[in-house]
This record gives sequence, C-alpha cells and structure tokens, in this order.
Amino acid sequence: MNSLLAMYIEVRYQLEDLTVLNLSSPGDPQNSLFVGSGDSHAAALVAEYASNHRAKSCYPTDILTNPEILNERTAYFISISGNTLDNIAAARMAKRKGIKTVAITREPRSKLAAICDELIELKYRRTGITTSGSIGFSTSLLTCFSLVRSVNCIPNLTSLIEDADMISWRLLQAQQFTSYIIMSSGLLFPIAVYGALKINEILGVRSYAYTIDEFFHAPIFGITETDRLIAIDSRDSLSRIRLPRSGSIGLNLSTVDLDYPPAKYLTMLFLSLFTLQLFVIKTAVRQGLKECSFLTNQKTLEVSSNYIYA
Repeated sequence: MNSLLAMYIEVRYQLEDLTVLNLSSPGDPQNSLFVGSGDSHAAALVAEYASNHRAKSCYPTDILTNPEILNERTAYFISISGNTLDNIAAARMAKRKGIKTVAITREPRSKLAAICDELIELKYRRTGITTSGSIGFSTSLLTCFSLVRSVNCIPNLTSLIEDADMISWRLLQAQQFTSYIIMSSGLLFPIAVYGALKINEILGVRSYAYTIDEFFHAPIFGITETDRLIAIDSRDSLSRIRLPRSGSIGLNLSTVDLDYPPAKYLTMLFLSLFTLQLFVIKTAVRQGLKECSFLTNQKTLEVSSNYIYA
C-alpha cells in the first residue's frame, strides 16, 4: 500500500472514529494555553478561535524564549508522537514553574506523557503505513475544541465528506502550480494552516496560509500566474463578501462558499477539513504521484526528523 492510499483510508476512518471519541468537558478557557508545532499548532489555533480568543495558543519555542506566557495557566501540550524535543523542553519548563501540564498525544508511554501531570490519549485507527497526518489532526482538533467549548453532538460526517468530495473535484485544475495559497478567516483559518502544510508534505511545493484580510494587505503583490489561490469561508462573512473577482487582476482564485451559519462550528470545520484533505490527495494522484513527497526526499526528511526529534 502506498502512502497516498494509506492517507485516503485514514481520511475515511475519520467518519467513524471521530464519533466515538471520549471527549473532555470544557474547562475555563481563560486559563488555558494550547501548545504545539506543525499540525498540532493548527489544532491549538482551533482551541483559541473556538474560545473566542479567551484561550491562547503558541509554539513550544515561544515558551522557551518567554516562560512568562505560562503564568496562571493550564498548559496543554499537543504532540501525536509525544517525542518532539521542543514540546518536551517546554513541558519541563512548565513543570519547573509549578504549572499544571496536560499531554495530548497518541503515545501514552512517550516522554511528553511521562513529564506532564495529566494525559489525554488520542485514540484512532491507523493503516500502519507512514503518511501525511489526517485522522491524527482531526482527533487533536476535536479534542482541543472540546476543552474550550461543549460538544453536544458530532455532525453527520458521512454527509459532509460527500459534499467535500464534490467540492474538491471542482477545485482541481490541469495546470501544475509552483505554489499554493490557502485563505480563510476566523475559526476556519486553522484549517487553512493545516491545508498549506499538507500541500508542502504531499505535493512538495511551496504553500502558505493567510487570513483573507491579511492576504490583501501585502501577499497579493507577490502573486503570479503560476500561483494557485483557494479561499474557504462562510458565504456571508464580511471577508468573503469583499473578496474581489479573480478575473479583475488575473488571480487564479477559487472560492469555497460554505452555506452554514457561523454557529455551526463543527460542521464548517469538518467540511473545510475534508475538502482540503481530498483536494490534496486528488491533486497528487492527478500529477501521477504514488507517495507523499516528504517520503521520497530522504535527505530532507532526515534533516527534518533530526531537528524535530534529534
């Protein structure tokens, strides 16, 4: 089984596994700090946005350079492996300061889990094949969300992935692009961050995430015809309403308009998430790829792994 097929299977696992998670009850968001890097940082951002910015998110290196961030907070350290060096170092610093620490990880025997006061174990199925993260991210996302906002019910994920499948087909283009920009706003911005990371890992090209507002302040001036732009937002959001027509200045821009009210937090999160997951997989297949790009570039993978895990 190749890594792209493995990712697709794990994307489908989400439809069942996310509905049976043993989610925590929300605490006081005002005193919560969510810490992570990569996909885990995007999950941390979800908690911040879902709490209306009462909870905060940061990278572990932010704690290492400014430990005062931890003061009077409960620190949630998010790491699928539980063995990322910066998270471990930041958790140790939190312990030295007497801060309550919680590990959110798939690995209950990891170094991070051993250091932290409490553990939230992420339980989900895997194919056993190394691939780009999908269900690990969505499980982290939903876990972090539940810590700041009550989850009364999970939306119909099967219906959402069917909608996402149709949307992702419409996003496909024959042209191969030199870079991708994923834009969104509010609660959906963390999904744009995640989507940009998947394009890096799977397609092996440059990809960036911006809020729609930020994009039009400066990044727009660096866009060329070989850049692909995707904006995902609620149809009624102010940012989406002000989004100019791409043809006016030749932007290669596609928009995904979500017809859900802002109160449908999880529905919008999962529809946008599934759309980007399927879009990247389909783009890779259309380009003839059989493996995620990060797995075929062994020297770069070794450098990355040595930095993250040493």
